[in-house]
Amino acid sequence: MKITIIGAGKVGFETARRLCEEGHDILVVDKDEAKLSRVEEHLDVMVMKGNGATAQVLRDPHVIDSDLLLAVTSTDEVNIIAGMTGKKLGIKKCIVRVRDPHYAMDASFTREDLGLDLIINPEYAAAREIVRMLTMALPVHTEPFGQGKVQMADITVDEGMDLFVNKHIKDLNMPPSCLIVAISRRGDMIVPGGMDTILPHDTLYILGLPDSINTLIAKIKKRRHKKLHSVMILGGSRLGFYLADKLCALGISVKIIEQNYALCQELSERLPDALILNGDGTDVDLLKREGIEETDGFVAVTGLDEENLLISLLAKQMGAKMVVAKVSRTSYAPIVESLGVDAAVSPRLITASEIVRFIQGGRLLSLFLLLNGKAEVVELIVPAGSRVVGKTLAQCGLPRNVIVGAILRNREAIIPEGNEKILAEDRLVVFAMGHTLTSIEKLFDAGSK
Repeated sequence: MKITIIGAGKVGFETARRLCEEGHDILVVDKDEAKLSRVEEHLDVMVMKGNGATAQVLRDPHVIDSDLLLAVTSTDEVNIIAGMTGKKLGIKKCIVRVRDPHYAMDASFTREDLGLDLIINPEYAAAREIVRMLTMALPVHTEPFGQGKVQMADITVDEGMDLFVNKHIKDLNMPPSCLIVAISRRGDMIVPGGMDTILPHDTLYILGLPDSINTLIAKIKKRRHKKLHSVMILGGSRLGFYLADKLCALGISVKIIEQNYALCQELSERLPDALILNGDGTDVDLLKREGIEETDGFVAVTGLDEENLLISLLAKQMGAKMVVAKVSRTSYAPIVESLGVDAAVSPRLITASEIVRFIQGGRLLSLFLLLNGKAEVVELIVPAGSRVVGKTLAQCGLPRNVIVGAILRNREAIIPEGNEKILAEDRLVVFAMGHTLTSIEKLFDAGSK
């Protein structure tokens, strides 16, 4: 597929890298020569200097011939104009990034009204994910697949988890219909075998039926003891606003700590149910005065990954029950796990996930990128003409780093063993490490272009 990306910033670069790995032909447009030079230096893509919102650039033969236009500059209005103009000029599909809360809260501001195919708001999507993490019943991160019939949970093993610690996987006494598809250990991702030993501080990624996941969590006695009542947010950015707005709507007490006084005034007007504090969130005395040790949730969403990680760690040590940090750099994911922060969210990866899923269309039902970017879980349909139809999993010749974790068939979910046959129109939940989506689809002849 020919794809033009307007905007060579962090999101544009990450998306170009991701799509380039999938084998697409990429053209990146930006006014900034320094950004284009960075793209040229690190990626095998074409670049063009210019204002991507102008008809002059959009009529360029390389742009107008694109199958998809993706506008992800730092300015919402430029993205909107680029998408709408590109659509009118005949570009088949147009996706734009829009981040301003004023647009997000406007009910008339929809992709249908603008004639676009997809509007992406990374901060809004990240806020939705954080709310889910804070309010879910289980004290582990879970991701639903197959319309909720299958879940993937991650569990960080501590010294007291006798069910897991220092045991071979083949010897585990886990509930039926649960499968460990990966282990994250000191920043490395491992696809385990039966003889692999689980160590303290490992993070286990487990696919299973919802009831089995519930039983497993009950076994390790890690349920929360009380409902979420209060959340403290460090940073009054767009993400902080979206998050506070959602939490307040749920009746949760919210405090936002923000250094910028003008931004505090704006937030106090737009969030009447939240307490807005003008101060330095790295000030330990301030955190203590505001009851950090009693808060149920602490979320760091400043613009600095390092500050988010360090303050999240501090909040955890001071008594915050659940701590979440926003990170942009995927290389920081191993630090998150080793520090003991409960969870991390990357708007950049959420954006990449949405874009890739849109491009794959109906063949890819869902996509979940693990934070460190080293692995992914996808849900796809096996077509009738696939070479794997009628074969058992053991006969399919799957690489060691690819695991079929679940099969959804006739509205039922199956956690398969090696002798389970694959049938036409099965929906597979596949865990893969070190593979792009294109190569995963080719394994099952899923019609990848």
